[in-house]
Amino acid sequence: MKRPAADGKKGEGARDKIRNFLEANVGMIVTTEQISRIAGIRDYQRRIRELRGEEGMQILSYRDRRDLKPNQYILASTDRLPRFSHRIDKTQRARIIERDGLTCSMCGVAAGQPDPYNSSRKITLHVDHLDPDGPTSDGNLRTLCHNCNEGRSNLIIPPTPNTLSVIRNIRRLSRDDQKRIYEELKKKFEPDS
Repeated sequence: MKRPAADGKKGEGARDKIRNFLEANVGMIVTTEQISRIAGIRDYQRRIRELRGEEGMQILSYRDRRDLKPNQYILASTDRLPRFSHRIDKTQRARIIERDGLTCSMCGVAAGQPDPYNSSRKITLHVDHLDPDGPTSDGNLRTLCHNCNEGRSNLIIPPTPNTLSVIRNIRRLSRDDQKRIYEELKKKFEPDS
């Protein structure tokens, strides 16, 4: 197996170093350790997201290809995907996450819950464009957990507002009120309990 080339140049930023490293190793599996070493930083994940989102690089991870392990990436092609560079300010991001009841619009999981795919990780929420080429307006934004955001990149799937609004409202209630709702639903679906 051919070893990946490592050619980080002095004076380059971490993002440039990662881009150049991946382009020099297009089609080859590279590890997070190699990327971290080349970039000279430990927190390289943001740079990977920027390269994907802002530059349209086709960087794949284990969420995109079953043959990759969690610590591996591959640049599938040097061709760039058409991407958006919509910026969402912090105020709008907070407003959208609150509007969506602090839950993922696709799977309904809440921030801070255990990640079902990685037990050492907690769920984090992101704000995503429903239409990737559309405006950065509240109506074109939704809250997604990191799993749905990474695994379903740029899919246009409309949320189901009726179910989501009920879940959002329940999550906003006090713990006692949530328990009462749980008990009522338990009676309905498990009458023998």
